[in-house]
Amino acid sequence: MSRREHYSTALALSQGITSECLSLFEIWQEGMNTTQLFEVVQSTNALGLDSESRLSHVVKEGFGSRFLREPYMQAAPSLKTILTQSQDLNLLNQIILLYALRQHGIFFDFLVDEYWPAVRAGRQSIRKSDVILLIDRGLVSGRLSKPWSESMRTRVSSYVLGIAHDFDFLGNSRSGTRPILPWTPHDSLILYLAYDLHFMGASDDEVADSPEWQTLGLQREDVTLYLNRLQNQGHLIAQDTGHLCRIDWKYQSREELSHVILS
Repeated sequence: MSRREHYSTALALSQGITSECLSLFEIWQEGMNTTQLFEVVQSTNALGLDSESRLSHVVKEGFGSRFLREPYMQAAPSLKTILTQSQDLNLLNQIILLYALRQHGIFFDFLVDEYWPAVRAGRQSIRKSDVILLIDRGLVSGRLSKPWSESMRTRVSSYVLGIAHDFDFLGNSRSGTRPILPWTPHDSLILYLAYDLHFMGASDDEVADSPEWQTLGLQREDVTLYLNRLQNQGHLIAQDTGHLCRIDWKYQSREELSHVILS
């Protein structure tokens, strides 16, 4: 689904920025590209940021590369509806999380390879050194194009733990260690993700097998249970054996889905 799998230092430019994303969706209008949005925000000082470089990082790297690039651009109008009308702050936070995960390969892999295994092992905290090991493995797997210096590895590790804190996976830092917080996906995020993958052209099997579920702490058998729950709630009809999946989708457009999520 065209998520960015490579590791980069882009987290240094913008991390969670959830409140900024909500403000920018208030301003953004359908058909507006990232440059046009930046010009509007800059001329009105809508975000109240003193530094032009910081504003550029938030609007272009933070917001634009999450929501205003293909294939995610098609979802932007319905996202605007949900994110500007819903009063459920937990849901808003988690929808923004989904797009941040698609933007930052290292954050995606951190949740799949470090956070959730730590949760299942009963660990109480995650250390900066855990992320440094993740970076080292990224070099071996090809997700990192060239070695980072020790100082860069340390900084990026802090950024990864920081964005995990922004999205409520980790608590406040204590000497390079952050406590693990309990985290559960919102039911409406499950509904949104299933339909989002479908609307982007994924087959039914690809929806059920998507690695994006793993970032939410869900294994394949968990996805089957959640699809059954969505069926019981009347959102779709699923025949899922855990190996083969066929889904009868009830909602035919993103606009229809957004109205259901807001109802």
